[in-house]
Amino acid sequence: MEKEKVNNSRDLYIGIGSNLSNPILQLNKAIKFLSQLDKLNDIKSSSFYESPPMGPSDQNNYLNTAVMFKSSESPEDILKLLKDIEFSMGRKKSSVKWSERIIDLDIILYGDLTYESEFLTIPHMYAHERAFVLFPILDINPDIFIPNKGFAKDLVKNCLYKNIKKIEK
Repeated sequence: MEKEKVNNSRDLYIGIGSNLSNPILQLNKAIKFLSQLDKLNDIKSSSFYESPPMGPSDQNNYLNTAVMFKSSESPEDILKLLKDIEFSMGRKKSSVKWSERIIDLDIILYGDLTYESEFLTIPHMYAHERAFVLFPILDINPDIFIPNKGFAKDLVKNCLYKNIKKIEK
């Protein structure tokens, strides 16, 4: 698929997760990096949530949050920005699926856009199944709709991975 340009500003929801090196510090550091980008405006952030790892059980619990910005950048350009931030924060590639990580930044939603490329799917392909994604975006917008899936407030009732608790930042 060709690189899609977004002609007008949309609500961009980014999920942030960490379970290494003081995850609260890592989440706050990622939010600070994101808020300093000229291409993203009008930040709103959710509470922090703790949940057990989905992958190997011999790792620490994860902390997750979400932020919402206004943006008109292309999905691929946003993905590059997120990968650059992950790299600058010390994220290492792992061959183990869902392994521990210092930081994880994912595009969850971009307005009502549906987008698919070799590297990116919007909305995030598993967002509707994960409480650690749904609760944070619901903090920001209680009426958020996930294209082709439904309203997050309805999806959260039947989602997987429900063992989650809100924590103090």
